[in-house]
Amino acid sequence: MRALIALVIVCGCSRDIIPVVPDGFAQGASTAAADPTFQVVARVAGVKDPLPVGGADVAFADLATSLDQAVRRSVPPRHDNVLTVELIAGDASYKDTRFSVSLVVRATLRLRFGDTFIAQKQVVCRDGAIVAPEKAARVIWSCMTRIGQDLGGWLEDLPQ
Repeated sequence: MRALIALVIVCGCSRDIIPVVPDGFAQGASTAAADPTFQVVARVAGVKDPLPVGGADVAFADLATSLDQAVRRSVPPRHDNVLTVELIAGDASYKDTRFSVSLVVRATLRLRFGDTFIAQKQVVCRDGAIVAPEKAARVIWSCMTRIGQDLGGWLEDLPQ
């Protein structure tokens, strides 16, 4: 409860703060965990967390954690590599019963030892639904899982 109060004070708003991944929704095996030498590092860079929704009094929190879970569920492990996934842009809005979200991530693959650059990719996801903003976490989660799937396909296409 203290964390939520602190979050409201920090963001300076009286918005409802909603986690992106509903309880129990993101549970599942991670393919990335199959190789302990593979790391996924997700972080927010250039986006407010919690992400405010224009036109509504809600904001979505725990973006880095949610992105981390979505990516880990979809990417194949790469031995002795580190995949850094940064949420570099994001926007959410609610207008005329429609919730819309846009997310942009930059993924960078490096060797675990020596930090040698291997490849980089930018992925964009836009999604929307006719849903109340308080129930829109599933729309953001859906976008994040598609980002994970896109990154998984990208990694599979890279030479080992």
